[in-house]
Amino acid sequence: MSSEVAATFAVGSAIGIPAVPTTTESSINAKKSLPKLYVYDACPFCVRARMIFGIKKIKFDLVFLQYGDEKTPKELVGIKQTPILDPIDSKPFLESMDIIQYVDKHYGSKPILNDTKPRDDIINWTKNGYSFLQFLEYPRIAASLLPEFAQKESREYLQNNGPKEIGMSFEDALAKTPELVQKANEFLEQLSPMLHSSEFVNEEFSIDDIIVFSTLRNMTLVKFVKWPPKVRKYVEYISELTDIPLLDKMAM
Repeated sequence: MSSEVAATFAVGSAIGIPAVPTTTESSINAKKSLPKLYVYDACPFCVRARMIFGIKKIKFDLVFLQYGDEKTPKELVGIKQTPILDPIDSKPFLESMDIIQYVDKHYGSKPILNDTKPRDDIINWTKNGYSFLQFLEYPRIAASLLPEFAQKESREYLQNNGPKEIGMSFEDALAKTPELVQKANEFLEQLSPMLHSSEFVNEEFSIDDIIVFSTLRNMTLVKFVKWPPKVRKYVEYISELTDIPLLDKMAM
């Protein structure tokens, strides 16, 4: 394991962060004037849901749940899972793709996705990433200053449960950084010729951009990754377009 990564991980795990206000039952039941989206910042599926609001310039309330808060999501949808959309005139519901379709059809200008299906090569590329990206990203997420870990309880929740989810301790995952970064570099190189341009996967914004950007965003937490120029321009362009910041400043 790189001493630089290990040191950053240790500092991030120990640092104290001011607590943020937690969501209360009264705020959940308050009269809604805007759709409300409950998310974790590090959750790729939450990024997907946020993207449709950003691309269509729709005003909404973005709520970062504390990662250790089981009560709020269970009150909303009966399970600890995100993203959760609480629309203005109906009950809260789950599933990023369902949220995307609902928002696209009910809010803002006319629908922009038109029920198009993702490309098979994009789906296969994403699935390949799932096999190793979790080992790169989870330890860095656990050591980050993301809003869902503003309380000690939430940071400890991930540190206790995250290794079970990926089947490996964070320390062992960090020790594999060099070989995992090599895989990540190859993964990004594979994407480059699949992009229509440094702006979109296809000729215009599509569901493929939602899938690709949500896969790439957490990779900006990994300091040692080499981004092909076209892919880097792409991720920066979509970040600006959808108003979802990249995580480079916390990279480790």
